[in-house]
Amino acid sequence: MTFLPKTLRLSTICAALALAGPAAAEEAATSVPTVPHPYAYGIMVGTNVGGAGQQPLRYAEDDARKMADVLRQLGRYGNADLRVLVRPDSASVLAAVDDVAAKLRAHQAKGEEAILVFYYSGHARANAFSLGSEELAVATLREKLRTIPSTLTLVVLDACQSGTFARVKGVEPAADFTYNSVSRLTTKGIAVMASSSAQELSQESDELKSSYFTHHLIVALRGAADVDGDGRVSLDEAYRYAYRRTLASTSQTQVGGQHVTLDTDLAGQGDVPVTYPADARSQLELPGALDGRVLVQHKASGNVVAEVQKAKGAPLRLAFAAGAYEAIVRDAASIRAGRVLKCRLSLSDERVTPLDLGGCESVKAVSAVKGEGPDAIPGITSERREIEPWAIEAGFGFMSRVENAFTRSLETFGYEATRGLLEPPRMRATLGVSRGLLPHLAVGLQLGTLSGDTYKRGVGDSDDTFSFDTYGATMFVRASTTLAGVAKPRSTYLDLYGQVGGGITLGFSTLTTGSTRTDASETSSKTDIGYTLGGALGLLLATGGPFAFYLQGGYDHAPTIANALGERHDAGGPSGQLGLRFRFGQ
Repeated sequence: MTFLPKTLRLSTICAALALAGPAAAEEAATSVPTVPHPYAYGIMVGTNVGGAGQQPLRYAEDDARKMADVLRQLGRYGNADLRVLVRPDSASVLAAVDDVAAKLRAHQAKGEEAILVFYYSGHARANAFSLGSEELAVATLREKLRTIPSTLTLVVLDACQSGTFARVKGVEPAADFTYNSVSRLTTKGIAVMASSSAQELSQESDELKSSYFTHHLIVALRGAADVDGDGRVSLDEAYRYAYRRTLASTSQTQVGGQHVTLDTDLAGQGDVPVTYPADARSQLELPGALDGRVLVQHKASGNVVAEVQKAKGAPLRLAFAAGAYEAIVRDAASIRAGRVLKCRLSLSDERVTPLDLGGCESVKAVSAVKGEGPDAIPGITSERREIEPWAIEAGFGFMSRVENAFTRSLETFGYEATRGLLEPPRMRATLGVSRGLLPHLAVGLQLGTLSGDTYKRGVGDSDDTFSFDTYGATMFVRASTTLAGVAKPRSTYLDLYGQVGGGITLGFSTLTTGSTRTDASETSSKTDIGYTLGGALGLLLATGGPFAFYLQGGYDHAPTIANALGERHDAGGPSGQLGLRFRFGQ
């Protein structure tokens, strides 16, 4: 195939993005001629860890996974043909390129067309990509990509740095990196899409949990950019959509607007398709009469999967995996009323699900957080609960003693509990670690004390003491809901939570027999293993920093220590605790 130079302006800041998509396939509803479908390969690289002087990112690794997902779902890529490299070293990246190059040479030998997509999201310096403590020189990657025998190579580079609401991408002035990456990577047969233009900074969004550019690009590939309605999204359509939406989203952030750029040398390729939303088994259709902003969230994870500014006119279809979603619609009527429409959606395979505004619930809008920019949707983006980070938690309190057949047998044999006049409850201490799985669900492991006691008896000149202590290790699941505030990093809020769990217990008992006439005594010890089941309800007050305080009441059932009669002592019972939770990454 012959390539003739064709260049669209491109001067990028710190990053560029490479999008891949298969070449044209048969389109039953159009007059596009049938052509052989090319083989397609993708290498998605994402790293949140930068080098010296570069702050950790939050979403670069997830962006690489999301890009792979949309290409796998809608781009006609096989699972084995897409590789996602998370926090790799430079050798791993180059080895992946070499592996694909070998496959492309085999296709070339057979006269078969093949495409390569290379995507990078992470930090970058002027002449290199930052891979943790290592760097991958732009010149090295460029030489690798230049010699690959592909029909088409599409490159996407998205480098970033952290900030407060808008996270700056790139430690150094972007123009240096742009020049060295884009101008040196661009060659015949290679296209480069970049997240921003010279002298600009690319940004991440805490609300979208993605970079602005990657998010809007993925939405484009899901069908939002299919302006001609042919069921596929071309490279040019994806670029135009990402350009407009990224600029609109970043125009009022602290950093300022960023302009997506595209540089190609692909004349002779024609209109290069990237994804085929019409192939999706499950689609959401926004009605043609709708004129407003629509935000779609995945119910199970709480992640924003699309944010679209829909104009009145033709219907718009977006391709998603089947499942439960929630759409928030903000049109002119709702803006005047200070409300938003909340629409519950259930997308099924082999079906196009229309968004029925008549079945949506009208709810009062909540003011967006200052600085979130024009894409912040009141009532939704500021309120969305974050997934709990890793946390260490410690609690201290009291546990009530349990009276049962075991303790009554001790009394039958003349033993009496040594509790003093006030009979204080047993001390209760726990230490654990937890991690959120979903916005309202977390799991954890907890070690803690359970009940223990000391009994004594005197018979004749004998002086006997029996004591026992029990400890437990419990795996638990915790569900929570916010009563006040917004459950987000660096926010103050009040949570109500409940948790249930189970695990193993160890009971240690000691019997000491002595004489009042002599100092001689004998001691025997025994260890028992049991199980524990328990639950708790509590209130958690999160501060604006990493610390949160909780008040918790619970009950444990822990039959552990056994006597010669076969009776087991329940080392559990009701308990109350005050505790402290330290959350990492807050």
